[in-house]
Amino acid sequence: MKFSVIAATLLSVIAPIASASTAAWDSVYDSPSTSTLSVACSDGANGLWTKGYKKLGDIPRFPNVAAVPTVAGWNSPNCGKCFSITYTVTGKTIYVVGVDTSRSSGDFVLSKAALNTLTGGLADQLGRVPVTWSQLASGAKCGMP
Repeated sequence: MKFSVIAATLLSVIAPIASASTAAWDSVYDSPSTSTLSVACSDGANGLWTKGYKKLGDIPRFPNVAAVPTVAGWNSPNCGKCFSITYTVTGKTIYVVGVDTSRSSGDFVLSKAALNTLTGGLADQLGRVPVTWSQLASGAKCGMP
């Protein structure tokens, strides 16, 4: 019994479970001058502003930022975390930084630029796409500490 608990724990650290969802876009996340004080991940101990990211454009690998389902609201411990998002139709994967709450359980709201990267330039035509996603244990793929 102990072995199965240890194995399950190790597997969750090594290979995060992918969840099915959808991704859409909102142009508010495309502006590099948008203050991080205007998103859920603003100030507070877990806030982006507090960590020196005063504008969305200050976040490494901008415009790959998103409202994510694991950010429940202000000062969430998941602010600034890195997420792997895969477009299920093509298998294309991008990495985004969680900056806001998606307000819709399980869905992602990306910058238009990020959704265009994910869909090969079809953000306007598709609007919302099916994806799988994982919250990564490390921020390295997003350029975050």
